Amino acid sequence: MIGAYVLMRIKPGMDRNVLDNVHKLPQVKVAETLYGEYDMLLKVEVETLDELDSFIFDTVRTIKGVESSTTLIVIKVPGERRAGR
Repeated sequence: MIGAYVLMRIKPGMDRNVLDNVHKLPQVKVAETLYGEYDMLLKVEVETLDELDSFIFDTVRTIKGVESSTTLIVIKVPGERRAGR
């Protein structure tokens, strides 16, 4: 399982539309609106990096109101064992 955080900039007045759309996506575990440089934060879980790539470019960035996104990939979860370690 691959975890990622997606920071999004949303066009003014489109927050509700974007939030309604991302809540429908099974990859999204948490969606929160923010004050500051970014307008929304998604916590995402996918099986592969290819799935993450497709999710960001083909799903998130096509939602009406999304201006841009920055993705942070989780490299280690405390207490989680990784194969080969």
